[in-house]
Amino acid sequence: MHTKCHLVYWSLWLSLLIGFSGCQGDTPSLPLDSEVAHASLEKAMQAWVDGKRPNDLQPEIMIGDVAWDRGQQLVSFEILTRGETTAGSNIHIPVKRKLMKDGKVSESQVRYIVGTSPVITIFPQ
Repeated sequence: MHTKCHLVYWSLWLSLLIGFSGCQGDTPSLPLDSEVAHASLEKAMQAWVDGKRPNDLQPEIMIGDVAWDRGQQLVSFEILTRGETTAGSNIHIPVKRKLMKDGKVSESQVRYIVGTSPVITIFPQ
């Protein structure tokens, strides 16, 4: 049952992403609130550090992060404003993060794509 729900979850988000990135013709971009995007990413990363799951932030924030879903622990993070870019309805925010898996800590930098309308969405690029 868990696998089926997971598949439905990812299918839904893939459909949303394709829909938002599709035709740019006469469709206006959805509004982007940079302050809400930053606050939401901060809230999500801190929730991960605190041991919460992505579902704990729903329906306010929708998150799709494979490392988090697979149970890796976020030890620490730093949101980097340098290198940040916007693309229409999304803002791309780099985050330096330290993850722990099987007792080993690894550091990486990931760029998160954050949208604020019609719902807050956060996905690693």
